[in-house]
Amino acid sequence: MNHFLPINNKKIGILGAGKSGLAAAELAYKLGANVFISDFNKQNKVILKGIKSEFGNHSNKIMDSDFIIKSPGISRKSKIIKTILDSSIPIVSELEFASWFTKSFIIALTGTNGKTTTVELINKILNDYGLKTFLGGNIGTPFSMNVLKELNSKSSKENNFHILEVSSFQLEDIKYFKPNIAIILNISPDHLDRYDSFLDYYNTKLNITKNQDKNCHVIINKHITTNKKYHSNVIKFCISNNKIIINKLEKSINIEKTKLFGKHNYENIAVASIVSDLCGIKEKSMINTINNFIPLPHRLEKINIQSNKNYYNDSKATNLSSTIAALECIDSNIILILGGIDKNNDDFRGLKKYKNKIKNILLYGESRNKIKNQINSFSNIFIFKNFKNAIKKSIQLSVPQDNILLSPACASFDQFKNYKERGNYFKEIILNNYATK
Repeated sequence: MNHFLPINNKKIGILGAGKSGLAAAELAYKLGANVFISDFNKQNKVILKGIKSEFGNHSNKIMDSDFIIKSPGISRKSKIIKTILDSSIPIVSELEFASWFTKSFIIALTGTNGKTTTVELINKILNDYGLKTFLGGNIGTPFSMNVLKELNSKSSKENNFHILEVSSFQLEDIKYFKPNIAIILNISPDHLDRYDSFLDYYNTKLNITKNQDKNCHVIINKHITTNKKYHSNVIKFCISNNKIIINKLEKSINIEKTKLFGKHNYENIAVASIVSDLCGIKEKSMINTINNFIPLPHRLEKINIQSNKNYYNDSKATNLSSTIAALECIDSNIILILGGIDKNNDDFRGLKKYKNKIKNILLYGESRNKIKNQINSFSNIFIFKNFKNAIKKSIQLSVPQDNILLSPACASFDQFKNYKERGNYFKEIILNNYATK
């Protein structure tokens, strides 16, 4: 039984006025709660009708709450969170809060890499089949916003599907969140600047199954090893010799026309196919969607130019495991661009396995010297402080049939707002180079 409900006339504090915080505030206000928003950043100031707020500091007003909804970007180690925990005021995530107010079918996916591609693919498969879906979570539209849309909709609220991309940050404060289908795509070191250890990060990811029961399913990568006992129906998957293996049984899917390539994308397709089966999607419809699915930008995105060289924008690769997935997809003649902020303290010596594929490595940004010290056995390493200079050098070094790969294995925040800005700038430099010829 959810002891937080009902929320009518309850005092709810919203910590953080980002998209998820504001969405939670609007949902809580619609349902009759007394809402107060507190954000430490005065630049985030926004006025919502009927909702009190403060910006630029966290005063004691936030402590006058029956419970607090924490935005995912706020670390558990922050001063305000420690103060709240000491006061024993319950903290829940926006994901948790939104889940209380929908009876729709929930498909929630977490993982270190490949989350967005997979939820987009699942959403497209269900949508193409004629099902009513809401895509959200960490992908851009907060769960609370989609639940609010659902509540405001005049159409039937039965047979709806919420498809959620879920980050570890969103899973930190789970109480009752219970997806009908939980998916754990993969887990490799990431966000270790926020977590005490890889095990801490790992266990937080596993929270996605915390409240599942025998009526639920968990789809989990076979290579994820854990002693955790699941209370739901477990479906394990893996890729072996480009074949999909589901619970030790081989599954054949005719995806010869798919634009998604590489082992990691076959794993994404495997998960989408399992979800399709569980949701009653006819295979012909599923295969048609997969074969027509357009890969998302910044994820091993081949730049469309007339050239005898190949340029790949894999700016979304912000950890080493993602970069290695990209290297597995390209056979040879790779000019690799790495750099930014290594937030995971990755061991780049693992790149030695691909030494015969990699012709040159160009390092840029804050972590350039740290990475160089780990891979100094590579003979052709070039170091630049500035991103633009590294990209220009990669063009100068390249010859016909080369594969110029931006797959940084690092966060972008030393020189860019996010990975999208970095990827777009890479494409701009490449396109401008060819436009001037």
